[in-house]
Amino acid sequence: MYSKSLLSSSSILFLSLSSVFADSCQWDTLHGNPTKLVGHRGEKAFMPEHSYGSYHLTAFEAADYIEPDVVATKDGVLVVCHDEWLSTTTNIASIAKFANRKKNFVFEGKYTTINRTDYYIHDFTYAELQEVKLVANKNFPTRPTYFDNDFSIMSFDSYLDKIMNVTQLFNRTYGIIPELKSPELYNSLFKSANGRWFEDQLLAILEKRGFFTNQPGSPDPVMGEGDLLNSLLNIKPANYVKPNYLRAAIQSFDPETCQYLATKTKIPIVALDSATPTWYTPKGLDHIATFSKIFSPWKDLMLAGPQLYFDLTKVAYNKTEIKEMGGFLSAKDLVSECHKRGIELSPYTFYDSRQGNSLICSSPTYNTTTFPFCPKNKKDEFFYFFSLGTDYMFVENIFEAQVLRLAYDYNLRLDGDF
Repeated sequence: MYSKSLLSSSSILFLSLSSVFADSCQWDTLHGNPTKLVGHRGEKAFMPEHSYGSYHLTAFEAADYIEPDVVATKDGVLVVCHDEWLSTTTNIASIAKFANRKKNFVFEGKYTTINRTDYYIHDFTYAELQEVKLVANKNFPTRPTYFDNDFSIMSFDSYLDKIMNVTQLFNRTYGIIPELKSPELYNSLFKSANGRWFEDQLLAILEKRGFFTNQPGSPDPVMGEGDLLNSLLNIKPANYVKPNYLRAAIQSFDPETCQYLATKTKIPIVALDSATPTWYTPKGLDHIATFSKIFSPWKDLMLAGPQLYFDLTKVAYNKTEIKEMGGFLSAKDLVSECHKRGIELSPYTFYDSRQGNSLICSSPTYNTTTFPFCPKNKKDEFFYFFSLGTDYMFVENIFEAQVLRLAYDYNLRLDGDF
């Protein structure tokens, strides 16, 4: 038998090591918790995107947030679809009665440009869209097509019903993070006194559904040792208290929409971007902080760094203006400077490992020797963004993302070699 003194020494050693692991496992995110995973268009690696099945599978895989893209029908119903048109993800081309709806449509706005021949959602009523079926995007042959033609386009209200359903079914909290697609377009089609019909429609639905109550919610407490695995398995701590608010954020690529929304709701606003150089300076972040709690850049901006990215992609910027605003921030400093201002970082999009990462450093078009680091695979990519202190990531193949997040957390606890 073990002596009492040996047990005491062992216990002390165990507690000391546990303390070290617990201290070392805090992530470099704004609130010290593991990076949150956002199911991009649901779980589009396996299901037709923005479908009941896609959202249900996202919940089943325990994503933290479930994303819908929001557009509007001819009769003013908000529906979920990534594109303003239908051909990419539906069977519309096979429906003879709608053949005459295909047209060339041109729209030139400040933040939205469309010039495409297609079937446009704003030319269909919601009832008509129920005759159209969702299919997997054929540009990605590894995605299963077993569920093609099983689901119709959902209204935003139906999406919210689904989130409520899976919340009750799995006894788990899921955040919603709708993206308003092309607000300029829909505000031009549906006139209102303030010119913000699209934003106001979304806000009215969210307010009616209780999303304005107790916003913004409190940050989650910092997870202790083992809590990420417990969270994934929905093992709640003894002192668990159910949130007194509905977890939500609202996104847009239109900065004027973001600024308007920030004056109308306390729900956190996500500023999406891939082409606004001034935002990647200290003064640019000061501006973002006036209306947005979450900044969501294209992921290359956090890998290549803003200056290299804009130079390679030929996005014009005024060097004098950038210098006056404090100069371009490095990828690492971008995160720390956002966190100083209370802004969380949420880069997009992290794809299924069979699809490729779409990073410019992986493209033969660019000289990869200019990059300090280029991920060779999905593990490299995820671990890099985790190590930066990224607060959210828009992901596809949530199963893979969960495994990688757990692996990183395990290595972080053991101070392992990534």
